[in-house]
Amino acid sequence: MEYQEFQKLLVQVHNSLSQNETLELVFLCSDILSKDLSDVVTAIDLFSLLQKRGLLSFDDSSLLVELLKIIKRDKLIRDLQLNPQLSGSRVSPFRKMLFELSENITDDDLRSIKFLLNKTLPNRKLQQNVTVLQLFLEMEKRGCMGANDLGTLESIVEPVCPNLKKRISLYQKENVGSSVPEEGKSGNNTMKLEQYDMSGDWRGFALIINNYDFSQCPKIKNREGTDVDEKSLCAVLHWLGFEIVKRHDCNKESMLGALDELRRRDHTQADCVVCCVLTHGCEGGVYGVDGERVLLKELIEKLDGNSCPSLQQKPKLFFIQACQGVQEQQVVFLQSDGPNNISDMELFCDAEVPRESIPAVADYLVAMATVPGYVSFREKYKGTWFIQSLCTKLQQLVPSGTDLLSILTEVNNDVSKKADRTGTRKQMSKPEFTLTKRLVFPIPKTPMPPESSFI
Repeated sequence: MEYQEFQKLLVQVHNSLSQNETLELVFLCSDILSKDLSDVVTAIDLFSLLQKRGLLSFDDSSLLVELLKIIKRDKLIRDLQLNPQLSGSRVSPFRKMLFELSENITDDDLRSIKFLLNKTLPNRKLQQNVTVLQLFLEMEKRGCMGANDLGTLESIVEPVCPNLKKRISLYQKENVGSSVPEEGKSGNNTMKLEQYDMSGDWRGFALIINNYDFSQCPKIKNREGTDVDEKSLCAVLHWLGFEIVKRHDCNKESMLGALDELRRRDHTQADCVVCCVLTHGCEGGVYGVDGERVLLKELIEKLDGNSCPSLQQKPKLFFIQACQGVQEQQVVFLQSDGPNNISDMELFCDAEVPRESIPAVADYLVAMATVPGYVSFREKYKGTWFIQSLCTKLQQLVPSGTDLLSILTEVNNDVSKKADRTGTRKQMSKPEFTLTKRLVFPIPKTPMPPESSFI
């Protein structure tokens, strides 16, 4: 489907929806867009926001299909000849649960619920014209309810609609903490993986090592475009609740020193730690701006449990943007993060990703920009394919409750589809991990800054 045809299709959807259905779609998208949508009153307004965020496009209408399915407009999906098959879900389980509750709350029930909330919400938010979904949004705004805080919701639903308590309990069982099959049930039931505790107000430190200036090394080019990656990472990591620590143009000693400094910090109240390394690379390691090689293992092991006890049993997340080889390839308007890019026309392949890049201890994740045989691409004005895709997917999928490994799978998929202008140069990112639980970032309470847009 071409762009103009898709725009016409969106107008058809807009014309087919009632005002209530439009408000339902807005409610379902409030986590995905992570912003106050009270001023969005038409479906066209909503679709425009989704398109600007890269969540809806002529070649990916899956979110539109999911939304229409949730509000039970399957016939409209068929009439518009949209593909009804969904490969995943972007609407958060929390949002879907609240919507299902609203579908089963009558007008009489709503009056009783408003009565129970008369000491919690101001009277103007309890007027007769306030809908169930508007009431839920107001409860969230005032901190009375959240994806992992359903006490108030249960206290108002149970006395009015006791049958709906089961739906809340089902959501809690499937999405909050861990669960195991009940004794006596079929052995085919799958145990749900535990989740790392990410309930703190402070997510932890995020170290960004950004090497741009390689003027000390005649054979290594400066890393044009790396500032774009840094800005994108800062925006997303701050949004997720991290405290950013930045280090620029580090030589070998400074890179190792930055990890030592991070190791010595107090992580007792942190949920996890992040380290992003943006630099040139070589087989088995990365380069400081002095051209000296730093083994990835040297960087990563700085944060093991013995060196940093306050990070024991907490996720240690490394994102490495660098080539891992020196084989040359030709491409236009792109640079690689390899050491010998003598001109803007040269790229280098990854010769080999080191087998021992991750220590043989638990709770590590190392996401590499490359796999064997592939180049790590960096565009001068748009940043690297890997980091930009990572930031985009975190922004899109964290609000839906997607775990980090699933997000990185989407990053792999996204990066693998990218190509240079000739269509002949490709890349594939690769996560390696020894995580022992699912890692799900809490849904941020504040929207992404408006200036943060990713390619």
